[in-house]
Amino acid sequence: MTFRAVAVALAAGSFALAAAAIGNAQGAPSPAAAPPAKAGAPAPAAAAKAGPLVILDFKPTLSDLMTMLIQPRHIKLWAAAQQRNWTLAAFELNEMRSAFDKVAATIPKYTTVDLGPTFISLMGPKIQTVNGAIGAQNPMQFATAFNDLTVGCNSCHEALNHPYLVIKVPDTTGYPNQDFRPVPGAAAVK
Repeated sequence: MTFRAVAVALAAGSFALAAAAIGNAQGAPSPAAAPPAKAGAPAPAAAAKAGPLVILDFKPTLSDLMTMLIQPRHIKLWAAAQQRNWTLAAFELNEMRSAFDKVAATIPKYTTVDLGPTFISLMGPKIQTVNGAIGAQNPMQFATAFNDLTVGCNSCHEALNHPYLVIKVPDTTGYPNQDFRPVPGAAAVK
């Protein structure tokens, strides 16, 4: 290709790109008019001049969902029980169970594994046992049930060929901005 042909191709591409940008800008809603600036006031921030919010097409992976939805609940469930906050523990356990449902609804099949039935068979009985310990408000029973739940997490990882993803009973909460102590008079989770 000659130098002239390359230059023409680049110019044509630049023109097409500019035309597309203008077309997108014309189709975008116009921002609301800003009030006039007062004399001596600083100029409005660049963010105020930004275009409309663009929502990206996010398709979370199984790993994303487990890290965002399940793992934090596992930690918070443990932390609540350590403080004998059985109301919060019941809430976090329910959130974890619900999160498993959301993961299975978002990614019904991982490789050849149907996640919904797998979660139910591997985690369902363990969640029920933890729930019983919370209902009994028994720290020793909870510790045993929570350990079994954690072993269940690792069994699932092994079944999905990820034995290197090892979950453990937490040492600390990792949530320094949340108080896990019971709140006197807090209503029980239903």
